[in-house]
Amino acid sequence: LERLLERFSQALLWIAGVAITLMMLHIAADIVGKTVFNHPVTATLEIVAWYYMVLTVFLPVAYIQLRKKHLMVELFTRNMSPRSLARLEGCIAVLGAVYVGILFWLTLEQAIASTIDGELQDVTYFDLPVWPSRWALPVAIGAMTLIMILQAIRDFRFGFTGRGAPTTQADDGMLIEEN
Repeated sequence: LERLLERFSQALLWIAGVAITLMMLHIAADIVGKTVFNHPVTATLEIVAWYYMVLTVFLPVAYIQLRKKHLMVELFTRNMSPRSLARLEGCIAVLGAVYVGILFWLTLEQAIASTIDGELQDVTYFDLPVWPSRWALPVAIGAMTLIMILQAIRDFRFGFTGRGAPTTQADDGMLIEEN
């Protein structure tokens, strides 16, 4: 399951990279269209806001959690033993999984409702379907929830039994295990 989630989160990261590249090209084409041809690309602002930005911001969250690259403050945990730190990290992962699990559920409900309604955004010359972009959040946040649950299990196992290894922040971009 960990390897599947790792591959899935890498795929989401790759899609976010493609989205940011497309956003850059789209905005550049809009600027060239405005300044050179006096004809901007239609619906650039709406497509950027409803698609590119959503994909760029939310799809990488599972990958970031997998690598434990979210902001961390180690002021009070710096001198903790590895097992005590693992127990604390496990508790934090459980609380985080509950929080993002609720967020997953709420965004899933919104995505389903938006899909059923066929949500559209009115732009100058046409209606832009925006319901597909609503699925980015539950997909990415759902993966993040599963990753946090697996990290909590690994941290608790190490913290309470000393077996296995805790999850740690990887410097090389890979999730590493301490021995």
